[in-house]
Amino acid sequence: MILDDPVLVSETELRGRLDRVRAEMAKKKIATLAVYDSAQHDMTSMDELFYLTDFYAVGPCWLVLQLEGRPTLFVSPAWDAPRAKRLVSHADVVPADAKGLMQAAAGALAQASPPFALCGGDALSVRAAESFAGFALPGENEIIPRLAAVKSPAEVARIARAAEIADAGFATLCQVARVGLREYELAAEVEATMKSLGASDNFGLIAGGSHNTAVRGATERRLEAGDVIVGEITPAFAGYHAQLCRTFVLGEPTPKTVENFNILIEAERRAFAAALPGQSSSAIAEAANQVITDGGYGEFCRPPYMRTRGHGLGRGSVLPGDLDPEGGPTLEEGMTFVIHPNQYFPDTGYLMLGDTVVIERARPRVLTKTPAKLFWRAV
Repeated sequence: MILDDPVLVSETELRGRLDRVRAEMAKKKIATLAVYDSAQHDMTSMDELFYLTDFYAVGPCWLVLQLEGRPTLFVSPAWDAPRAKRLVSHADVVPADAKGLMQAAAGALAQASPPFALCGGDALSVRAAESFAGFALPGENEIIPRLAAVKSPAEVARIARAAEIADAGFATLCQVARVGLREYELAAEVEATMKSLGASDNFGLIAGGSHNTAVRGATERRLEAGDVIVGEITPAFAGYHAQLCRTFVLGEPTPKTVENFNILIEAERRAFAAALPGQSSSAIAEAANQVITDGGYGEFCRPPYMRTRGHGLGRGSVLPGDLDPEGGPTLEEGMTFVIHPNQYFPDTGYLMLGDTVVIERARPRVLTKTPAKLFWRAV
């Protein structure tokens, strides 16, 4: 868990974020915005309080933001308040214990100006929500994610560092995978490498078998010669995730496995070519699906054989969301997300290939640097 972020977001940038949010609040006639953080951090969800404070909460917290004046950050557990005061200089920090946090936030709203709005309310328990029964608190889940869709240089730097850590994690997988090793032991080696390099978290799925139907969490199964090991590696650094998807064969791959993986390589290349500013995010999925369809597997370009061709990554804004052919938001320079044409093939099983990118004018910049190829080692 990161307590002091080594890649700092400047106070000027944080104040700029607050100013932009306040401008949107004024347009929507919101006088006070209450932002809740459950501290249950999710790889695929934005943490709006973290975005406005750069404070990685270890317990539930509230930020009360009005159109004027300093925001107030209510922090639990109370012992974490000194860290919050040191890291969050642009807000007043108030310590609270678990029982008093909701009452403290409700008390702040009682002294604030209406109309109110609530951000992060979907994470509130029913009992916690009862503390705000006397307030009209409509949900507001668009302002901050929309403003945060384009990442700042500091955010991209954090994601790039997470990408480097993901590359190192997969390199460890390739080095230590061996016949007889349990999947969870392999996952632990990958995790240890990434933690040693500064990862604060990892959403990791590692599965091996002769014919995988999907990626899954590691089990006690022992690796066997000929296993196809698929890995979805998603470390976080200073609060921002990057994801790398790759496939490793423990032994020499079959010609059909190589052929099918080459389809994924071309699908990713075409998906990258479609990931341009001004284009719909759906164009990425359409490009990947077309390659796989041309390869003879069009009927498998839908659930349950695959889920999506990529998605946003959490803590910052997760726009553009899932990359599906049905439609999506327009891509903008500075958006970051993972593109992964992961695919189930009936003749070889599930294969994985995916990288984290940042959208730039001429082409997306790939932040994960592991070569886009099928990895294997003779046994």
